Amino acid sequence: MQPRRNGWLLVPSPLLGPASWEPVADVMAELGQPSAIADPTMTKRDDLDHITPWLNDILAMKPPTAEVPTVVVAHSAACPRTPLLVHQLLHKGWSIEAMILVDGRFPDGRAFTVSAPHYGTMLDGMVRPDDYLPPWPRWWGSLVEGLVVDPVARDLVFNEASPVPRSWFDQGCPVPELPPHVGRGFLSFGPGYNDACDRAHDAGWLTARLNGDHLHQVVNPGAVAATLRAMVAGMTGGRGRPGDDSPDQP
Repeated sequence: MQPRRNGWLLVPSPLLGPASWEPVADVMAELGQPSAIADPTMTKRDDLDHITPWLNDILAMKPPTAEVPTVVVAHSAACPRTPLLVHQLLHKGWSIEAMILVDGRFPDGRAFTVSAPHYGTMLDGMVRPDDYLPPWPRWWGSLVEGLVVDPVARDLVFNEASPVPRSWFDQGCPVPELPPHVGRGFLSFGPGYNDACDRAHDAGWLTARLNGDHLHQVVNPGAVAATLRAMVAGMTGGRGRPGDDSPDQP
């Protein structure tokens, strides 16, 4: 049997950048799985649909391949906006087979500061005179260094982080209903997003868990790529759609 072939659109957290997905894209390329990495721009309050800058950049790239359907995979802070992004791409003629959210909040339409109000106070304490926040790695100092032990890889990822508008965290985002043919999955690393993973499972999504930290796709891209491919294979077998029983992967 020939290995399943997909195109992959990898969407980084807008708090970081494309380097956070490049190791997985390299693994996919070695496996003959074409991929493209989005560069999501941090939107502001006057971006009424929340994803216009992302959409424009992605449409300029075009699909990873026109020959096979695309799987959209989003990490961390990109997750709540990903259903709207997929919805818009479908209307632009993209063939999307599945959406997988990785270690981020479950999309429920609410703003970050509504879902986690204690973070609003923390962010207010860091806001600059221009109403921007410092780059994400500076929020945590030495606490985030352990997420990526290799200093070269860590610098590549962290150096892409840029100041972000405080108002972005107060924006909710619509969660459109996607067509039944689009599979839905959630992959978590460690316990940080167990609640989101549980919500996805309860909603009938296919879920998987890997033991790792929040940037596990940088640390162990082979395992993450293999898990993503296994999840898509599971979805095409009938899982990962609303109402299905989608047991966790090991």
